[in-house]
Parts: sequence; C-alpha cells; structure tokens
Amino acid sequence: MKVILATDGSQHAQEAAWLLAHLPHLERLELTVLFVSNVPDLFGETPTKLIEQMKAEDAEKSAATFAHLREIFDGANADLELVVAHGQIGTTIVNEAQSRRSDLVVLGAIGHGMLDRLFGSTSDFVATHASCSVLVVRPTGLKNAKRPIDVCFAYDTSSSSSAVFEQLSQFGWGENSKIAVTNVVSIPFMYSEIPYELDIEEIKTATLRELESAAIRLRKYSPHVKTHVLEANHVGDGLVQFTKESGSDIIVMGNTGKGLLNAFFLGSTSKYVLRHAACSVWIARKMPE
Repeated sequence: MKVILATDGSQHAQEAAWLLAHLPHLERLELTVLFVSNVPDLFGETPTKLIEQMKAEDAEKSAATFAHLREIFDGANADLELVVAHGQIGTTIVNEAQSRRSDLVVLGAIGHGMLDRLFGSTSDFVATHASCSVLVVRPTGLKNAKRPIDVCFAYDTSSSSSAVFEQLSQFGWGENSKIAVTNVVSIPFMYSEIPYELDIEEIKTATLRELESAAIRLRKYSPHVKTHVLEANHVGDGLVQFTKESGSDIIVMGNTGKGLLNAFFLGSTSKYVLRHAACSVWIARKMPE
C-alpha cells in the first residue's frame, strides 16, 4: 500500500504520524514522508542570503522530522522514504500523490477555527482535490487513553461505499476495535399543495436492513460492530453529532453528495463532515483506472 505522510514537523503532523503508525495494516506500507518547502524561488536572480538561509533551515528541519518519524515507526511494517519538495503546500501534496499513484494521503488538520471553516486549509484543499483517499487527523485523546480505536463508518448505498470497504480491508483493526455502521435518514422540507406522507419508520427499517448487511462484512475485521440509523434534517450534521456523542476517533466515508462535474471533487456531505467533525476524517476513494 502506497501512503504519503505529509508533515511540517508540527504537533498536528506528529499526531497524524502516530495514528498511522498505530493502525495495524495487513500489508507493508511504502511510506513517503513528504516535507514541502514553500521558500520562494527568485527566478532569473541570484538567491539572496536570506533565501539560502531559509532553505538550509528547511533542510535541517526536514531531516530532524524524518529522524523523529523513524522512531515513531520503529517496529512498524513500513519502509520510509523522505522526499523534500518545493512549491505551494496543498498543490504539491496533491501532485505528489498523483504522480506516485498513492493509495492514501495522511496529514494533520491545520486548524479547526472559524477562519478554517470559512476559507478552508491545507487539509481541506488536499481532501477536496486529491485523486486518492485522504485521512485528515485530529487528536481525540486516543494516544494517551490506551483504549481500542472507535471507528464510525458512514455507510450509504452509493458506489462510494465500496471504496470504504476496500480501505477498511487494508487494515487489521483488531478484535477490540469498535465499528459503528451509520446512516442518516434525512427528512426533506418540501412545500406542495398536494398532500403527501413519508413513512419514516419504513424508511428507517429498510435502511437498517442495508446496514446489517454491511455489518456482516465488517465483522470479519472486528466483532464489535453495531448499526445505527439516525434521523436528522441535515445528513452531515447528523454524522458530526453522532461522532461527537459516541466519542468516535475516526469517521470513514466515501466521497458523498457530489455533483457530476468532477469525480474527484469533494461532495457536500463529505466536505461538511471534514470541516465540522471533532475527530479524524477519512475520505475513501477508488484509485482511477
């Protein structure tokens, strides 16, 4: 499995590295540690002493970061390679992932404040534009709690959920891991002069049958699989609230709620969860043929 771990040496990046190192994967990881230097290049001019100093500092920082990551992954089933690239951070990560035909990009969430929600961040950009799966890591206390990981699988009947199954199958979650297979029944607000009725209970019963079918497949990875049919006006908000109340560490979901303009752009539901969830968010995509 080819994985890019994007890092800048920050605490957010260290959290992402720790989580990846402690996900029990079934096959050896080809792990590219990507450090992006965005020191500006002065085209047509001799670089100033300041630019040279900044590049030297980045080189030193990348080497120190890589040495620390080697310690984190000591004993893990992974081959590590350091790659130092130059350019705009988000675009460079996306381009490196595509050129290397990576299966997964892992990076820390840069922020979770109002400005990030309004204008996005590097993690938002990568999750939106990458052609492969992306895991954006937020700390949930798992590192110090010494407890099994709690995973929320946002399941729907679209083809994107098959990508989620494919991703989950790459990792041996362990017999103590908890997996919540979850679907949100959205109640649409519609105005019509013609009376209509929605049998919500019937919809929820049918949805539960679909979730149970998915749960059967997932129980070969962990016996602790439960199904949850939620009811909410907004699917994304329903998922965010569930992960908060259940204490999920990761929500794994397909690229849901997207239009037809571009197969790789993030769907509305996925983007909402990415920006509002307090836990890590794993956007699963199938690799292009």
